[in-house]
Amino acid sequence: MAGMINLGTRAMYAAQAQLNTAAANISNANTPGYSRQTVQLETAGGQFSGAGFFGNGVNITTVTRSHDAFLTREAATTQAVASMDTARLTQLQRLEQVFDLGEAGLGYAAGQVLNAFTDLASKPGDSSARQVALSRMEELASRFRSASEELTSLQAGVTQELKTSVAAANELGRRIADLNQQIARVKGLGHEPNDLLDQRDQLVRELNKYVQVTQIPADDGTVGLFLGGGQRFVLGNNALELRAIPDEYDASITRLGVREGGVDRVVPEAALTGGSITGLLRFQRNDLAAAQNELGRLALAFSSAINGQHALGLDQNGNPGAALFSTDPPRALPNVNNTGSASVGLAVTSANLLRASDYELRYQGGAWQITRLSDGASSPYTPGAEFDGVTITVPSGTPAEGDRFLLQATRLAARDVQRELADPRGLAVASPVIATVNVDNAGTAAITSLIPKQADANLAQPIELTFTSPTTFTISGTVTGAPSMTLTPGEPIVINGWELRLSGTPQAGDRVRIDPATVTPSNNGNALGMLALRDAPMVGQQLSGGVPTGGETVTDAYASVMASVGIRVQGAKASAEMSQAIANDADAARTSVAGVNLDEEAARLIQFQQSYQAAAKVLQIAQSVFDTLLQTAAG
Repeated sequence: MAGMINLGTRAMYAAQAQLNTAAANISNANTPGYSRQTVQLETAGGQFSGAGFFGNGVNITTVTRSHDAFLTREAATTQAVASMDTARLTQLQRLEQVFDLGEAGLGYAAGQVLNAFTDLASKPGDSSARQVALSRMEELASRFRSASEELTSLQAGVTQELKTSVAAANELGRRIADLNQQIARVKGLGHEPNDLLDQRDQLVRELNKYVQVTQIPADDGTVGLFLGGGQRFVLGNNALELRAIPDEYDASITRLGVREGGVDRVVPEAALTGGSITGLLRFQRNDLAAAQNELGRLALAFSSAINGQHALGLDQNGNPGAALFSTDPPRALPNVNNTGSASVGLAVTSANLLRASDYELRYQGGAWQITRLSDGASSPYTPGAEFDGVTITVPSGTPAEGDRFLLQATRLAARDVQRELADPRGLAVASPVIATVNVDNAGTAAITSLIPKQADANLAQPIELTFTSPTTFTISGTVTGAPSMTLTPGEPIVINGWELRLSGTPQAGDRVRIDPATVTPSNNGNALGMLALRDAPMVGQQLSGGVPTGGETVTDAYASVMASVGIRVQGAKASAEMSQAIANDADAARTSVAGVNLDEEAARLIQFQQSYQAAAKVLQIAQSVFDTLLQTAAG
């Protein structure tokens, strides 16, 4: 009789445990990170009798969770990549809004400044046309400043998001370390703490949304978490602190570091492979920096070209043209770890040759080495030589081995673009030279234009050209260098920094004079020079045989910047969609193993209920038999 009661009791306990576990599964069907739990049963063995072995019922061995370590890690890893791509895409979409299209864009405003000289070329003395030109210059300067301010705001937003994300990651790290301690404490009991393990896995997945970590399990049930490159973050019940630390060159830029032993160590960005923090860092270093440099290069190239052309003309007072625009100067930032006393100077000497990049100047092996950070190109450098349109000097101090400097020629150039000229009379639209043909010329040659093109000590020197044939001539007067004395149809005559274009055909003996000019109501030579800048390649030229070639006009260059940003956005969008789809698939695979199926649990509830009722029936029968025996014994 005792055997039947024992069998029924064991069966009831087993069925009750299964019912409780199924109820817990149903309760947590929508709990993030919960893994379906299952009661594991085993036979209680048999008891020998003369008639054979009789079973002793069932034992509850443990409660397990439906869990696949590989799928869990895969879900966390793919989510880290998706979070990184999404964070970068979000920032790029904000960046795209800075570069407006159409009439609201910088390219349009720059074109309007140059178009204003169309009216000035027609009416050089018209005060209203002069005022329109100045107004358009102010509008362009304002748009440059506005775009730069928006990029600065983006940087500030990235910095704040990095600090917030780092704080959230630190909190998750501390909670994971606490769970490690709790899991290790109960590990010796011989059963897995399923709920604690689920909580830890969920926290690891949430941590991967901020920064991807590698998991290494330990024998005591704890898990070690390491950042890219093997940097320890969580080990046992100890979690290090992530820090948002200032860049070693520029304190306005934020880097990710780990504080260990009272020292902040920078985590190399190249070693980070996932998480929103990684996406923000990559946007900050690559996308935002490129946009700032592109904007600064546009500001420098345009202001340098228009200032240079304006300086060649004469204003209404007969003075050389003053600067129309000013930009922020380039800067050379020393590394905080430098030990030498050298200071570095940086100057833009050829704005048309500038590249949209920062540079790192390093003193190594007793010599300077310069690296273009946009593409990693590196070469030896001798201070005082021009490199990509900039000239670097070391005016004072002595460098130490390993000293480094960050050179930013274009990064902040657009931050404070200003229109420098306020007086309309100061617009230098007149040319300092004037051309005339001799009245006794036999040919049909006539003056089309005479435009000053570049600064030259002999720009205003009187010159006389005497043609020896329709295509050759001699020069009398002071000239710079050895100019060509051949007239090529369709090409200008270039002497002393000016360009003379003729129409018709000269004959032998024909003469053309170039003399210093005075400011007259009809002198529009430099207005034509300013107008010609619309089609001049002033951005991104490169030297070929010592001569600048290629390049883009300012409007084309702005269109290229917009296209570059657009391509980045589309690429980031495709990456984000793809990585999110992969993350969704990985999570679905994990959920298919660990998730709770309510229909399945409902079916099992019926099964376990029947088991419980059957076990109760066994006890009921045992009780009935026992009562019958008692009655028989009493009778």
